[in-house]
Amino acid sequence: MTEKERFLATLGGGEADRIPVFDLEPADSTLEIWRDQGFPRETSVAEYFRLETHESVGLVLRSAPFYKGAADLLESPDAFSKRYDPDDPDRYARNFEVRCDRLNREGRVVYVDASGGGLLQMLGVGDWDSLVAACDAMVNRPALVESLMERTTDFHCLCLDRVLSKVTVDYASLYEPIASNAGPLISPEMFDRYAMPGYRRVLDLLDRHGVEQRIFCTTGGDLSSLLPSLLDAGINGLWISNIMSARMEYLTLRQEYGSDVALVGGIDCTALSRGEDAVRRAVEDTVPPLLAGGRYLPCLDDRPRDNTPFPMYRFYRELLADLREDTRPARS
Repeated sequence: MTEKERFLATLGGGEADRIPVFDLEPADSTLEIWRDQGFPRETSVAEYFRLETHESVGLVLRSAPFYKGAADLLESPDAFSKRYDPDDPDRYARNFEVRCDRLNREGRVVYVDASGGGLLQMLGVGDWDSLVAACDAMVNRPALVESLMERTTDFHCLCLDRVLSKVTVDYASLYEPIASNAGPLISPEMFDRYAMPGYRRVLDLLDRHGVEQRIFCTTGGDLSSLLPSLLDAGINGLWISNIMSARMEYLTLRQEYGSDVALVGGIDCTALSRGEDAVRRAVEDTVPPLLAGGRYLPCLDDRPRDNTPFPMYRFYRELLADLREDTRPARS
């Protein structure tokens, strides 16, 4: 099977020839530490471990300048048009059509970022003051927030339609960092009011373009109270990083939702800083029962960080390799 075929069979509940070999790669700072610990200098992590990497289409939906705060979105009538220009060439990777056509022909996994950073980012949140302003607006200026969310969703759909009408992707990722370990920063009712209309429109567009895998991503936090609305709207996969809440543990989610929801990740990355016994428990307690239910792609719940020793990462990959020899993903 190609990497693409294997990925789609694994998350779609079909028959894969083996478990995909996937992980997020470490940052350059981690790689430099690993090189001092014995990692070869003339190769990459993907090449060394034969990882089946995922390639982004290269669409950026965030407000400009990218990855910066935009507190003026709630205050300035002119801010939206400056921060959300669909014709800004920097939003689209150069020659993305040619590149994606090549990746698809090579059988690689291609994805598109379909969310623009989530509700709070769409309201301009970048620090504590802008978070307070956004929360105040949701309570005291609901019509303004609803109008801003509608315009932002229009922008998302326009950009996504431009890209997806030209290329084929294997999944869409939708990122929503809106929760602490105690739960979402806003009530489920408020999330339903402000965020879910946009999610439904984007998910409908993805469905029209044949994007069958729609994966909800977030970092830590307890989003369990928001999941029913998201799943009902068309989310069918979860990729949770840095899991800190018992309600978001993958075995708990699998008990609640069964294999109707695909899962990516779930292996505690912090175990790799605690020695071989911790790594073995993290893998053996998580991976086999999830594989038995199908629609699960095993990997760490975070990219390896600077405190992850290279020997422990190599040991973790060896454990997964042994499981690949003994296990085949189940048909759901």
